[in-house]
Amino acid sequence: MTTSQTESPKATKAAATKAAATKAAAIEAAAIEAAAKECFVGVTEIAVSLFIKALQKRRIVTRNNLTRIIESTDYLQLTNHNNAVVLTRRTFSAKSAPLPGVHHSVRSVTNALESFALSSASSVVPPVTSASKSVSPVALYCDTMAIVDILDDIASDHLDLEDKAVTDIFLDVGSNLSVKINGECIQYERVIDHSDVSMILERLPGEEPDFRQSNRVIFGSTLHRLAAVTYDGSITGITIRVGRNVSGLLPLFEGMVEQKNVLLCGAPNVGKTTTLREICKYLSRGKCLCLIDTSGEVCGDTENRQRIVGTSRVFRPADHAQQYTTLLDCVRNHSPDVIAIDELNTKAEVEVCQTIALRSIHMVASVHGNIQDLVFNPMLNKALGGSTQALVSDRVAVDGKKVVMQRTTRPIFDVVINITRSSDGGLEYSFIEDVAENVSRIMQGKPIPIRRRRMDGDELLETREEVFPANFSKYPICPVITSSSVKRPGRQVSNGDSAKPRLGLSVLKLNHPLAARFKT
Repeated sequence: MTTSQTESPKATKAAATKAAATKAAAIEAAAIEAAAKECFVGVTEIAVSLFIKALQKRRIVTRNNLTRIIESTDYLQLTNHNNAVVLTRRTFSAKSAPLPGVHHSVRSVTNALESFALSSASSVVPPVTSASKSVSPVALYCDTMAIVDILDDIASDHLDLEDKAVTDIFLDVGSNLSVKINGECIQYERVIDHSDVSMILERLPGEEPDFRQSNRVIFGSTLHRLAAVTYDGSITGITIRVGRNVSGLLPLFEGMVEQKNVLLCGAPNVGKTTTLREICKYLSRGKCLCLIDTSGEVCGDTENRQRIVGTSRVFRPADHAQQYTTLLDCVRNHSPDVIAIDELNTKAEVEVCQTIALRSIHMVASVHGNIQDLVFNPMLNKALGGSTQALVSDRVAVDGKKVVMQRTTRPIFDVVINITRSSDGGLEYSFIEDVAENVSRIMQGKPIPIRRRRMDGDELLETREEVFPANFSKYPICPVITSSSVKRPGRQVSNGDSAKPRLGLSVLKLNHPLAARFKT
């Protein structure tokens, strides 16, 4: 046997190994390019975390390997932008965009949402991508004369009702006139007395207001709301919420609410009802949309219905206690495609919404608070899948925490829109999609991806980023059972009792009879 014959199998094996490595490298290069194309849509720079997710989706190992992956390409590079590391593509030509007609623009600096905060210790890189689109400016209509008619000289002498930043007027007997402007209460020298309150109530158009049901009335054919402050059975103050009809908000939520269950959340007086009006007007085109407007805040007087909420069919229960029965009546008797309701308040209403969503009827609802407030609200969190505490094994536990929160079912809503006010007083929407996954991430204290949109004059700005829930530690999630407090075979626990065998279960509900074996 010659030397060449003996070396032939080795050479063949080496050649096969080299060919396999070349093929694997080519497959990896194709996957990297596909991931880059997926991330770089209409933009030239992205957060590194987005690219990592796209790679992991294609089963590419990124741990301790990201630098090599980037250096293996001739089109990707890491750059430092505003003290944040971002990934850029050198030979990128924008052919498409996340919004129809959106073109790449200079990175816009947006204010952080009040309901979210970024962790400086996190490896997640904020703001991700920015884009803009030319749109028609927002139009605003407010019947200020209706307020002047009932306030008389109080309004004419002290208030500038043409200022769109004015949202509330507070009149309390013995106190100064107070007005909320851009979220700040401004006090005037005028002191309110009993005659002022009596005059306002007498000047209200229509029948004498009945504050016994919901303590709020819509006066005249306007969207203004009046609520009474009572002390010992007597009315000693009045709150007037200035109602405005805003049109032109469609670009803010277009493409995000069609054929979906939508939940609007945010602080009081931030624009939830305003947004609900526009969504109802938009979704009622060619659809049967039933709107439950218990307080009359959404569309006011019936004469304004077509202009404000389109072809929506408006239902007004006699009181809030009948709101959930009206929801059921809509389903049974009025063949709706979409049901909209302003302000979910009770567990019964949430359960009815869950029933409706399971009947192939789309829901649009609003609720006070942001998404993480709702996750930890025992009365309303069923809207986002509910929550329960579960005990996990050492294999599953993270950072020694053996008690975790989990969803009990799928959320009712497909998308959550968190509404805040931008620095100029305009509306800013943060869209949380894939609600089931993101609610689970909130429970685990992990960052969630959001899509943020706001109007800047005649321009629509969109930003995508990942954020951490703000003030997450303030929520009493659950008691933490660490590994040291769990009884193990052959060990003595801190109180000197003999240890019991540990059950080989990965997850055990706390209300299960066997859960006591895991506790000290």
